[in-house]
Amino acid sequence: MNVKIRIAILAIFLPMVVVAQSVAPPPQPLHLVDNHWTPYDPPTDFPEGAMVHTIVKGDTLWDLASHYLGDPFLWPQIWERNPYIKDSHWIYPGDPLVIDLAVQEAPVAETPVAVDETIVSEYGDDFPGVEGEMPHQLGSSADVYCFAKLVNDESVFTFKIASAERILTQTEYSEGDVVYFDGGVAQGVQAGDRFAVLHRIRKLRHPVSDSHLGIVYQQVGQIKVLCAQENTSIAEITLACDPIVLGDVLEPFTPVPVPLVIDPDRTDRCDEPNGKPLGYITYNRDDQMDIGTYWMVFIDLGAADGVYPGTFTTVFRPNPVKGMPRLVVAELGVLTVGEHYSTALVTYAWQALNVGDRVEIK
Repeated sequence: MNVKIRIAILAIFLPMVVVAQSVAPPPQPLHLVDNHWTPYDPPTDFPEGAMVHTIVKGDTLWDLASHYLGDPFLWPQIWERNPYIKDSHWIYPGDPLVIDLAVQEAPVAETPVAVDETIVSEYGDDFPGVEGEMPHQLGSSADVYCFAKLVNDESVFTFKIASAERILTQTEYSEGDVVYFDGGVAQGVQAGDRFAVLHRIRKLRHPVSDSHLGIVYQQVGQIKVLCAQENTSIAEITLACDPIVLGDVLEPFTPVPVPLVIDPDRTDRCDEPNGKPLGYITYNRDDQMDIGTYWMVFIDLGAADGVYPGTFTTVFRPNPVKGMPRLVVAELGVLTVGEHYSTALVTYAWQALNVGDRVEIK
């Protein structure tokens, strides 16, 4: 019998945390609390055994997540564990932060598996998850920042890379190269701003209905603005997933945490249809013919279908022999979600997959 597991989802799509530099005004009013100034009402009592960090000058949730949780993109976990902080852009020296993994507890399996006691001792009574199971990241940061997006309105890309410092000797650019784009102070750009860089691939049509699904843009990297003029800016490439070229478009960078999950029972050939929403694999990187484990794909199920980051799906094909069970071939884990599509990682496949294969929410 399958064990029902609730998945801990920590995908809060909000701007990058900063302390001294922010797009929003600081919270008001400040008041004196325990010999320091803060706009918040920080707690004074904490769960027994909780790890508490006192904020010091220069701290950011980004850096604290890197230090304590091993990945800066997990900063929303710290914010979620400290709800007294109303604006993630502003944290104040002297305020306390509870540091741990903010995950939902899942039901205990009927036959528990032994747990590594060294891991349990590190968390004490606040050990997340269920006995024998630790939440883990579904995929990597590269999976959410270096795959692709499906866009319906190309006018959302107001800036594009128009030149580069080495334009006379290079046609492709990578990390450390300096580029120029057509947006500046008059358009709200300022030094320190970060942008994602995207490259237009093609229009995408549904593999079965042939309906228009949108336009695929490949995520090729990220840049950080060094300085901004009236209508132009100079930026350094901080991440290059693929070569960046002139004409690539920009959108404001937004952190996208990789969802934390507790693995459900692995998809099995004997799993029968469960009546949940069905969809299709609609795209894979580079339009590769055969898709395998750890490959990234689009599926045509999204938030409107009840999908969220961390959802798992079963991949199957109709059996060509009438009356025979469907052919279950793989499992996907959803990383990011749009209204009508999602990006997903193939977590396990025992046959090569193809665009047009069916998916069913687990």
